Amino acid sequence: MNPDAPELAEFWRLARETVEGGGRSAFSFRVEDERTALALGELLRKPIAHPARRQISLARLDEHLRAHGSTLPEVLESVHGKPVGMATTQEASTADAVLRFALREHGLLQSPWAAEWIEHVRRYGKIPQPALPMIANQAAAVLARLSPRPRRWTTRFALAGNDLDDGRPLARVVQKALQLAGTDWERSGVLPDAYGNPVLTSQGYLTLNDTLEAREVTVVRSPRLLESGVPGPLVVLPNGLTPQAKHHLDGKTVRCHQDFTPEGLRVTNEVLAWTGGSAWRMSAADYREAVATLIARGVELPTLNTRPDTASWDPDLADTMATTGLVVTEEHLLPSLL
Repeated sequence: MNPDAPELAEFWRLARETVEGGGRSAFSFRVEDERTALALGELLRKPIAHPARRQISLARLDEHLRAHGSTLPEVLESVHGKPVGMATTQEASTADAVLRFALREHGLLQSPWAAEWIEHVRRYGKIPQPALPMIANQAAAVLARLSPRPRRWTTRFALAGNDLDDGRPLARVVQKALQLAGTDWERSGVLPDAYGNPVLTSQGYLTLNDTLEAREVTVVRSPRLLESGVPGPLVVLPNGLTPQAKHHLDGKTVRCHQDFTPEGLRVTNEVLAWTGGSAWRMSAADYREAVATLIARGVELPTLNTRPDTASWDPDLADTMATTGLVVTEEHLLPSLL
């Protein structure tokens, strides 16, 4: 790509005029001859007919330039020998137009959060005007890919490389849109990375890039159950329902067993709420039987010091545990679970 090609002089003049002029996010360019068509085709990476008139989006133009290793502001400064500049009132009107255009291009302009997001990004986004078309288009493209139903799990890097790292302009404006929509990264199916906190299963450790093959699984807390051969397939969650675990449990038929502890009941409530699954051998009757059996065998059970929250699957369980006052872990129950 040669931005200094004389055939593109008018093209760059119109681009600068549009960026600095206020109120528009695109411009019209007349392709008069073959040399101009070839130069523009190299820039846009596609065949260009002539004679013809092309409508050029600032956001799309910036995308093409980035593919060549530059940005629109950088090219305009190089071609004309001066940086892009705008008056404050022009910046405001142009920013609104650019943001609306980006949302419209990705089918998001009628979203309930769109108007407030546009105002926030324009007033508080701290994005230089020349960079706004690119970032607005990137943000709209990312947001268009995020939907809680059906959930498509991904990572920030897969969506936009390092541009979605915390603190970067793109991350800020996307996160603001999610906030205004009443959600966040995780609820939108976006994990911090693909490999952190892999999930231990009967297949081994699984990351976001792996697939849990079984359709019906048993969720447990202790790796001892996997080691001891408790019938599975098993998904082991020693740290609770992590984002990676949510990914692998989506769409599965789940039964869940945890410790008879406040944490065990909390995790089971979360797993059942997420998956629509069922509790396995976690009733008040199961707890009473376990306590009686273990005491008869001379097992010393820890004291329960905190009252558990109500179990969604058995309203009597929390009261029974609080009255009995003893902790029963999966390791205690291992012989009976085999």
